[in-house]
Amino acid sequence: MRKHRNVIALTIGTAFVVVASQAHAAPPIPIKFAPGSYGAVVNGKVTTGTPLTTYSLKVKAGQVLIVTFTGGGPMRGSVSCPGGVGDGPWYGTGNTITATTAGVCTITVGANTMAANWTGGFTMAVLVN
Repeated sequence: MRKHRNVIALTIGTAFVVVASQAHAAPPIPIKFAPGSYGAVVNGKVTTGTPLTTYSLKVKAGQVLIVTFTGGGPMRGSVSCPGGVGDGPWYGTGNTITATTAGVCTITVGANTMAANWTGGFTMAVLVN
């Protein structure tokens, strides 16, 4: 019986840690284009505590997003847009997504910790056509 209580306590404690860590996640960083431009470049940093960073971008239905990135180590990224459109995680340098619904897409990019743990800078370019 004592073993059963310890398992329950461990399970509840683990669930609390997961919920607590998600509650403190930073909100997406908005990406804004300069007037008249079709893209933006973002510089970020990978740390052991924050291997991934999430950005947000307003899109119109039918727009094509081209996301590319490079950094000091193996990278991964994903895109999620309204209407269930998205892709990822993908590994390498980037991807192309077509938005079917107007709204805010989120782009998550950072270290591919399955390949290597690393810290340092990265650069992401987002083009919208």
